[in-house]
Amino acid sequence: MGDKIKAGYEIIPLSNYYVKDVERLVTSSWGSFKIAVHRELYDLRELLGFIAISDEQKIIGYCYYHVCNNECEIMVLESLRSGIGASTALIESVIKLARDKNCTRVHLRTSNDNAHAFRFYQRRGFTMCAVGWNYMDRARKLKPEIPMIGDDEIPLLHEIEFELIL
Repeated sequence: MGDKIKAGYEIIPLSNYYVKDVERLVTSSWGSFKIAVHRELYDLRELLGFIAISDEQKIIGYCYYHVCNNECEIMVLESLRSGIGASTALIESVIKLARDKNCTRVHLRTSNDNAHAFRFYQRRGFTMCAVGWNYMDRARKLKPEIPMIGDDEIPLLHEIEFELIL
C-alpha cells in the first residue's frame, strides 16, 4: 500500500476513499479548495496528492503536487500532528515521485510571513530561489479570502519560492 513509517503512520497516494475527508480539512485550513499560486488559481481537486494516514486510519497530513515540464511543484503541504515527521515523509514521497518521473527539480512557494516553512524546507535541502514581489495582492484578486495579515502579525505581501534540484 504505502511506505510504512516508524512513527505509527504511512504515506499513501490520495485515493477516492479519502477525498471527501481531505476536502473538509483543506477547506477548514485554506478557506476553500482553491489556492492562488504564482498568479494562477488552482483547484486542488484536479491535482494528485499523498496523505499521511495513522495506524488508526486517521488523516494526519496531506500534500498536493503538480508535475509539468519536468518539474514538480508542491502546491499544498499540511501536517495535522507536528513533530512526528509526517510532513517530511510527505515531501520525501513527492521527491521520490519527481525522480521517478525524471523531473529536474521540486519547488514550492510560500508566503513571506511563514518563517516556520523557511526553516522547514531549508533543513530538507531546499534553497530560496525567487521572490514574487507583491504577488499576494495579485493572489487576492483570484481568491479574495486570503487575509491581509499572516503569522506573527506580518502583512502578507510576497511569495517566496524554494527549490530542490534533483
